[in-house]
Amino acid sequence: MNTARSSHALPVYMPQQASGRVVDILSDGSMVVESDGSGWHCRRAASCLLTPQTGDNVLLARSDDEKLWLLAVLERACPQHPAHISIQGDLNISTLGGSLTLNSEQQLALHSHSLQVKSTQGECAIGTLEYRGDEVKAQIGIGRWIGERCESVWHTVTHLSQMMFRQVKQTEHVRAGQLDYQAQDYLRLHSRNTLITAQEIAKIDSEQIHVG
Repeated sequence: MNTARSSHALPVYMPQQASGRVVDILSDGSMVVESDGSGWHCRRAASCLLTPQTGDNVLLARSDDEKLWLLAVLERACPQHPAHISIQGDLNISTLGGSLTLNSEQQLALHSHSLQVKSTQGECAIGTLEYRGDEVKAQIGIGRWIGERCESVWHTVTHLSQMMFRQVKQTEHVRAGQLDYQAQDYLRLHSRNTLITAQEIAKIDSEQIHVG
């Protein structure tokens, strides 16, 4: 293969378009492509979203200002390896009057320093979900949870509310090392049968005590 030729000094016999094979990827992002026994130094066109790799069969084009561009990847050298779609700078994908769908037969992975999702209405259906994180903050107007079983394990739980209503149809069990209930105005305990037992001391202290 001949020495790579600069895209700014192309010979007159260089065709307007040609195909070739990527033989080297330089540190500045430009590439050396072998075509018809010659090596051509070219830049990757903005429309070529698929990142070329060494050995790929690509399409070259010469612009009016005698610059050589890599327009597209025609055939990948290693189709079994992951393909990379990349651009320089920010990217905005939008549809006008339609919807956007992402389909993956195996895994869909998102890697980002920051993630923002904004939508008027959303729906998420996942068979099994596992989440790992350091902190979760949520501000909602109404929250509804419907399920068959809930298991929760916490080191410390703090709950603050203006009003709370809880209804258990069958049995509620509380096992605590120490249990402390305090009401500012009114406390009422009522049942068909009430049993209060203590292993050592049972004490009732009040200014007035009414029994019966």
